[in-house]
Amino acid sequence: MEQTKHYFKYWGKASREDDSYHLLPYHCLDVAAVGYVILDQHKYLHHFLAQITELDKDNIQYLLPFLLTLHDIGKFSANFQNLRPALFDSLQSREWSTADSPRHDSLGFMLWQNHIKNHFRYLGLLPKHSAESLLIRNRPVGIEYWMQAMLGHHGVPPKKGGVCNDYFETRDVDAVVEFVTDAAQLFLPPESLMPEPGFEQSQLASWWLAGFAVLCDWLGSNTDYFKHECKVRTLSDYWSLAIHRAEKAVAATELLPSKVAPLMDVKTLFSPNIDTTTPLQAHCESLEVHNGSQLFLLEDVTGAGKTEAAVMLAHRLMAAGYGQGIYFGLPTMATANAMYDRMAAVYQRLFKGSIKPSLVLAHGARDLSAHFRQSLVPTQTKQSIDYGDDTEPAGSRCSAWFADNRKKALLAEVGVGTIDQALMAILPSRHQSLRLLGLLGKVLLVDEVHACDTYMNRLLCKLLHAHAASGGSAVLLSATLPTKQRQQLVDAFSKGAGWGVRKLQKTGMDDYPLFTHAHAERNDETELETRDSVRRSVKVKLVHVASEVEKLIAEAVAQGQCVCWIRNTVTDARDTYFQLCEKYPDKIDLFHARYAMQDRLNIETSVVNRFGSDSTTDERRGRVLIATQVVEQSLDLDFDLMVTDLAPIDLIIQRAGRLHRHLRGDRGVPTLIINGPDPDTEVNDSWFKDYFNKAGYVYPHHGQLWLTAHLLKNEGGFRMPEDARFLIEGVYASTDYPAALDGVSEDAEGRAKASGSLGGLNALELENGYRGEENSRWWDEAKTPTRLAEVETTTVYLAKWDGLHLVPWIDVTDHPWPRSAVQVRSDLATQEAPTDIVSTEMIEACRERLPAKGRWGVVLPLIEAEDGFWFGLLCGSSGSAVKFWYHQKMGLSEEVQGQLPLYSPTHVGNE
Repeated sequence: MEQTKHYFKYWGKASREDDSYHLLPYHCLDVAAVGYVILDQHKYLHHFLAQITELDKDNIQYLLPFLLTLHDIGKFSANFQNLRPALFDSLQSREWSTADSPRHDSLGFMLWQNHIKNHFRYLGLLPKHSAESLLIRNRPVGIEYWMQAMLGHHGVPPKKGGVCNDYFETRDVDAVVEFVTDAAQLFLPPESLMPEPGFEQSQLASWWLAGFAVLCDWLGSNTDYFKHECKVRTLSDYWSLAIHRAEKAVAATELLPSKVAPLMDVKTLFSPNIDTTTPLQAHCESLEVHNGSQLFLLEDVTGAGKTEAAVMLAHRLMAAGYGQGIYFGLPTMATANAMYDRMAAVYQRLFKGSIKPSLVLAHGARDLSAHFRQSLVPTQTKQSIDYGDDTEPAGSRCSAWFADNRKKALLAEVGVGTIDQALMAILPSRHQSLRLLGLLGKVLLVDEVHACDTYMNRLLCKLLHAHAASGGSAVLLSATLPTKQRQQLVDAFSKGAGWGVRKLQKTGMDDYPLFTHAHAERNDETELETRDSVRRSVKVKLVHVASEVEKLIAEAVAQGQCVCWIRNTVTDARDTYFQLCEKYPDKIDLFHARYAMQDRLNIETSVVNRFGSDSTTDERRGRVLIATQVVEQSLDLDFDLMVTDLAPIDLIIQRAGRLHRHLRGDRGVPTLIINGPDPDTEVNDSWFKDYFNKAGYVYPHHGQLWLTAHLLKNEGGFRMPEDARFLIEGVYASTDYPAALDGVSEDAEGRAKASGSLGGLNALELENGYRGEENSRWWDEAKTPTRLAEVETTTVYLAKWDGLHLVPWIDVTDHPWPRSAVQVRSDLATQEAPTDIVSTEMIEACRERLPAKGRWGVVLPLIEAEDGFWFGLLCGSSGSAVKFWYHQKMGLSEEVQGQLPLYSPTHVGNE
């Protein structure tokens, strides 16, 4: 009788709210049913998994659901069952002395290694070899990687080792064996031998299989669809019920791809915003789309329509069946916001008729349009308990993960976010496998590729390698790329696609604008024209005294022009803003990155409205913006006069792209003012640092800065696109700078090489397979290093003291704490500092309301001072208190050795 099956005496899920529980074999079948339904309805994923595992599609349809039933076999451990002692006793009438135990995913792998693998042989599912012969040159056979993927469903591979008898009694092992036997009879054809996947292919496939297991487990744990069941019925009877429930759960998601719209031209796709196509866009309309994975690199001037061209390429690939969606990776949050707004107007046209595909912004700090559906997976109403074995319940984890737009964007059909979210797919970050799965079938679009430093460039190469290995395509956009970097990106993609290395041919000074198309047959490199309206000549004037810069700004303002001065540090930007406020009290704005998130977003919106393409003459007249690098990329801003601190040549070109960006009548020849040291003076090793006391670390290769200044001073300006390659290669391919800068420049090159090497070390080697020893540490998502900062930062949540409680700085119902967050140097913000006004108990109560209960951040209680300033204390790494000031216009700053910042209330009051 089925009722005699001992495996029905084990619970798999239990409620937080009542005494209900879900039998373990039923949960295993729930997850298998989700996998079965997704494979049945998601043809692209089904085809991919069959292809990457080198197995027949029919085999995959029953084999993967069978293996998914084993994902939670670790829960048969007496240690796990005893996490609910009363329930354990009622089901089995036994007691167990619970000792410290591995998590149930690792317990499951322990059980596989010690018992279930042999039982597979007994059932005839694996060849009946000895344990020794199941190792090929001391390496596990392919099925080992499959099982690690299935069992590592909590976001990291299971750990190896351990003694089963310490955690499983004989009856527990017997129950698992009994369940495996019955599950095999339910899923597998009679007398079937499991296909033994190839070793190397199984290593690669295991990463996507792990993501598939995570996704199925999360969906199969949603109690809104999979109600708790404790009444015993046959596995076949429950399987029919599980399939019915899984169909409803999958239908409620946006995981199944929408149908792609037929191919259309650029004008139709972007109507009514495009009347005529640019040469780049026209080329993307007409070029041959080859079979399989493809890489496109688009190098052209600002305003050449690269974004529209990239989306056109993605549309062509999707229409040809080589993609089902898009992920657009941007360098910063501000650029992601701007791209989201641009994509919102056109993304639905990529799909057929009345279909409403998902568009998601990859951070949760900005409201999303009500026109778009925001839930890829419905949030369940009943929560399972936190078991206490260091695994958060899958249902709870599912709701939290999908509620976070940064992660959800990778599973949306059109996702827009920072490149960091995609890079975490190839770093040992918890749930990276689900990110990798989310990118499957997407055309990966990466903007401002030149903005990647050596570390990020190495990670991007790893991501391109992985994406090509999965059959994906990518489009990379840049104003200009050094030849060396372009070759690195093409090489990485080509190796992942299996084409080998093919040397690029276009390396001359005149090869710009340039369109590079790498595909299975060859690399095509095409020189293009650019449209006349974006051809430009820019005069360059170097100014070596700050007072001269202020004089030029005053002259421009007197003529009714709008001006932007980009400073290289936040401190310099705020000091300049404060010093100029008296001259332009109602006409000056400040924009940098060190604000509470919502304050920054508000300022960003104001800046775009005031200086963007739709701004009016009255809105712009006589306005001054003091900003940092936040305005140099992707934001559609247009200034009459641009001043920039000396920076590397590619950033200078980028900043000049915000000068006379749109046609606004006759404004004369655009002039770029560069504030910095004179390259023609006697140069010593502190040439740059003496002029910019606080900015020496921002751009550490001072030889390249000297070359930038020297080239621009000698040329007196530049023409775009004619001089683009000459300027880039003249700085990045040259070492012809003064010998006095050799030391500091060599140090910078050494650090750059080291950071590139660290990127290689941090990144996962997908060829090694999904296994615990692949990397000794798996980071939480909040701590995964997608960028190497000179200074490590910590998230600080600003909390206002209202006299009774601590409330978020941005006290709203929608994401109040993320909107109140700002990044601070970690050495200044190691922990909270209670005061006589705000006690430890008040801070702890506040932390309970933070994301992840404040696990990755600290609370900064702010007390109101005067003139809009607030102040608070945090403990620094030295153990001493650090005083901070916050102002909605100025942002956050700290006192250094008791010295008030220039823009503190004391100074404002004295003014």
